[in-house]
Amino acid sequence: MRATTLWKQPRGWLAVIVGGLLSALITLAYIGPAADPQANLRDLPLALVNADEGARAGDSTVHLGTGLSTRIEESARGDGRISWTRVESLPEARKLLERGEAYGALVIPRDFTRKALSLTARGARPERPAMTVLSNEGAGSVASSMAEKAARETATEASAALGTQLLDRARATRPGADRLILLQDPVRTVTEPGVTTSGATAGGAMTLYLTIALLLAGLLPAVLLTMTVDAALGYSPLEMGPRRSVRPVVRIARTSTFVAKAGIGAVTGFAAGSAVTAVALWGLDVEPDRPVQLWLFAGLSCAAVSLLTLALFAILGMAGQVIALLMVTMFGIPLSGGTIPVQAQPGFAAAVGDFLPARHVTEGVRSLLFFDGLGSNLLRAWLVLGAYAVVAFLAGLVVARLYDRRGFDRATALELARHPQPAATAAG
Repeated sequence: MRATTLWKQPRGWLAVIVGGLLSALITLAYIGPAADPQANLRDLPLALVNADEGARAGDSTVHLGTGLSTRIEESARGDGRISWTRVESLPEARKLLERGEAYGALVIPRDFTRKALSLTARGARPERPAMTVLSNEGAGSVASSMAEKAARETATEASAALGTQLLDRARATRPGADRLILLQDPVRTVTEPGVTTSGATAGGAMTLYLTIALLLAGLLPAVLLTMTVDAALGYSPLEMGPRRSVRPVVRIARTSTFVAKAGIGAVTGFAAGSAVTAVALWGLDVEPDRPVQLWLFAGLSCAAVSLLTLALFAILGMAGQVIALLMVTMFGIPLSGGTIPVQAQPGFAAAVGDFLPARHVTEGVRSLLFFDGLGSNLLRAWLVLGAYAVVAFLAGLVVARLYDRRGFDRATALELARHPQPAATAAG
């Protein structure tokens, strides 16, 4: 057969078309969330601290911080871009940051009203009030920068609103030109680190890198296991460079093959996750908050990905490898939230990513690396990945048994005739 004959085969052209469509979808998955995250932003979690104690103004006590906090929350509800969690103290805000439940915080300090009123009091030394923006490096560089930008923009809008309010108060005192200029932007904004990371963190991006390593460490052993076991059983040739070997076909039930592969795959996957953790901690100076839990979580993640891949092989054959690549890496990684936060992804991307294992591996790794294993996302990650492992094993087992009962042998009648097996082997 000439090579040009292959171009006349419809299946060859079908492969080209499918490959082009998959390439387009992969491009959409990678570039779509990163194209304009600010336009897609919704419900970005930030903490709002109102520690303002107020100050006396004449016969009454004024709380400018309370009014600004209410205004900020009402504006956010109408806009939908930011989800503020209002707390009354700085320790409460830091707790949210340390649990990964807020990507940043905006703090109105205790002396906010006192300093703000000094800008309108005749004869008083003016002091500009400050609002502090707390960053959260553990949330990731993109999420942290988006949160910082949103908090600073909010502080700027609050400053303008407060300036208008103070200008109304100051008219009775006939302020000078310098005061009028100051009242146009009375609040200064200060940025401070709220949560910092240590060790080899890559600016908070270590979550993504470690997630990719775990996904590949679960996927590749399953592919190699399928290739070597099928070659040993005679169901596929083993090619190493120019050498090609084909072993005699061993007649074995699909169910038995899958159970054997799943058992080996689960152990190999856990070992692969352990190897990734060991290299990261001892070889690359990664310093997780919870090293033992990270080791166990990494092992579960790799084992779940291995079982998922093996189940897809058992159900779909060689097409299962393509589906596994798409689910685990091609679509999973860009939709995981490791780079672009989920709150800044398009709606379809956020919804699809929630069903893929990469999202939950990312959430678990981030929590154990930077947030001391706190927050609800870690528990959800444990449960989802455990469910992936169990459901994948049961689905592969049920489908393999169904294929066996309907007589779908993996080898053709001709192949079985060439390599007859003893009765005891055939019964296995």
